[in-house]
Amino acid sequence: MIILDKISKSFGSRKVLDDVSLTIREGESVFILGKSGVGKSVLLKHIVGLVSPDSGTVEVADRKVNPSNANELALIRQTCGLVFQFPALLDSVTVFENVCFGLRARDLTLSETEIEQRVKEKVKLVGLSEKVLTKYPGVLSFGAQKRVSIARTLAVAPRYLLFDEPTTGMDPIATTGLNQLIRKLTSELKVTTVVVSHDVKSALKIGSRIILLEEGKIVFDGTPEEFRTSKVKLAMEFQLGTQYEF
Repeated sequence: MIILDKISKSFGSRKVLDDVSLTIREGESVFILGKSGVGKSVLLKHIVGLVSPDSGTVEVADRKVNPSNANELALIRQTCGLVFQFPALLDSVTVFENVCFGLRARDLTLSETEIEQRVKEKVKLVGLSEKVLTKYPGVLSFGAQKRVSIARTLAVAPRYLLFDEPTTGMDPIATTGLNQLIRKLTSELKVTTVVVSHDVKSALKIGSRIILLEEGKIVFDGTPEEFRTSKVKLAMEFQLGTQYEF
């Protein structure tokens, strides 16, 4: 499980998270929704120790997240795969070298044959052809680059997959494809997924649980079905002038 207990975080005079408690159970597909600047990405970064709380604690798979303890933090990051908003690929090396970059660093026992097999397996899993392995990231579409970054994360076999605004900058067709991929990975790999997003439609389609952040606090925590009938949804529709009917 991932447990955040009474997390508070401020940047200067601005309080981003205010006494937030959240437990994410094994196998869940959790969407953390909210407007820009409400602390969604900050909350995600607490899980892997990229941000330290001002108060409160974070646990991942029974290990306390302590950014000042490098050894413990390394173990936690082996179980968590964070896919950033933008692909952040190395343009100077091929897709193959990008996907196996973390794998080479973490597992020194694998042979080159095993590494090649793992890379091909993960590239296929994210819906790409092996032909991309010899290409450089710059010649790929943005959507394909996002899939390469996911394959790179999957190569080290994380137990938890964390996505920070995964559909940002993508057209509706690419967005649908990526959402389907996230659902497939959750189901086939039996991993826990946590998706930070502003995309309500995606959350309702593929999430098993929805968390809504507002002014640093959780104002809704429930299933998509519960969200559809909630006053929170009606308030969001009023603000955005959009109806979410599925």
